[in-house]
Amino acid sequence: MFAYARLRLPSAESAEEAVQAALAAAWRSRDSFERRSSERTWLMGILRHKVLDLLAQRRRSRSRHGAPDSTGDSGGDLFVRGGFAQPQRPWGRAPDDAELREAIREALAELPDAMRSALVLREVDGLSGREVCEVLGVSETNLWTLVHRGKARVRASLARRFGNDWEHGP
Repeated sequence: MFAYARLRLPSAESAEEAVQAALAAAWRSRDSFERRSSERTWLMGILRHKVLDLLAQRRRSRSRHGAPDSTGDSGGDLFVRGGFAQPQRPWGRAPDDAELREAIREALAELPDAMRSALVLREVDGLSGREVCEVLGVSETNLWTLVHRGKARVRASLARRFGNDWEHGP
């Protein structure tokens, strides 16, 4: 649960807060759990809502205090709907799945908060653009800029780690 929340939230403290809130909500509503899904699925659903609530709360707080969004650099495209596209590697060693997942996790952790949240909510969690805009309080144009630049930064990080064929996609 912590890993899920940490990937989507800006700090370990906020991830811990989301997990704690999800567990507390699950405990309070344990009698209403109808066992139509596994306990894990039920808990992760609760956590997902707590993460979205924290992101929306953070957006409202930011807008009250006038904090700007961080967008970063531009660049290419590495994602396909539902995840990363691993390029064909004509030579050299391709990373194994665990190594690639860890590299992606590290690259995402280096992104500015708004960029990481936009990228993960849209490309990993599969929320619609409208939903992500609502949660983060950004315009559709800003969302696509954040997602595009986030992908580019992740791609550049993977290129540094695994070789330049990550620079140009699959």
